[in-house]
Amino acid sequence: MQRYLAERNFPVPQLVPTRDGDDTMVVVGDLIYEMFEFVPGHGYDGSAESTRDGGRVLAEFHELLSDFESDWEPSRQGYHDNNTVRSNLNGIPSAIGKDDSVVGKESELMATVGRLFEAYEAAAEHVNAGGISDWPVQIVHADWHPGNMLFLRGRVAAVIDYDSLHLLPPITDVANGALQFSILGGPVDPRQWPPELDEDRFNAFLRGYEENNALEEDQLEVLAWLMMEALIAEAVMPIAATGSFGRLEGFRFLQMILRKVHWLEHNGPRLIANRRS
Repeated sequence: MQRYLAERNFPVPQLVPTRDGDDTMVVVGDLIYEMFEFVPGHGYDGSAESTRDGGRVLAEFHELLSDFESDWEPSRQGYHDNNTVRSNLNGIPSAIGKDDSVVGKESELMATVGRLFEAYEAAAEHVNAGGISDWPVQIVHADWHPGNMLFLRGRVAAVIDYDSLHLLPPITDVANGALQFSILGGPVDPRQWPPELDEDRFNAFLRGYEENNALEEDQLEVLAWLMMEALIAEAVMPIAATGSFGRLEGFRFLQMILRKVHWLEHNGPRLIANRRS
């Protein structure tokens, strides 16, 4: 698929072929190695120009792969209505229940997990009612965020990380991308992160996507709910496995995620209504 994209001038780093020229992968035991050509660029700068191009390139990705066929079929189970997400939510109390940040606050942890579970269920129900099961599927990136891109002069110079490919409705990529490009972080302590999204970047990303690929009304109706599902799913999987989110304490990170979920619940309809006006 990466060769297919490269042949169509998509900004994917060129794979370096093996010496015999027959492949791009070297297998050593259970490990697979690939080498890519160097691509000059820098990280995401948060500008409207870079954000809009992140959306535009996602639309190009979807268009190029709309009729791509392969002998290998990716997973059809993404972050939407996923029982693995539910299992991870249920496993979080035992994963972080003895952490210093939780001691004496066990009931608060249980309440936080419970509210996230309820929010995930409600979001999945809204998306299902919106008709997602009837929408066409194709290969999607399934991890579209600024950290998987290099930028140069406000344009996407390279898109990387293709090991999460799924076979899903493209709107799942759009929702995750809109979330990732507009989410606001902060200092090391996630309790100080703001709950709101950057609405200018949210709009810029969707404008870029819709330059050549307009979103259907029924998909816009569920966009904010898909964003909620993506937000919860991304947070709970590593926390259930390791007790933390990278270097951030799991409990405090979950509390921050819940604040962002509540903001989306109350402001999601307004975000979409503003786009239509």
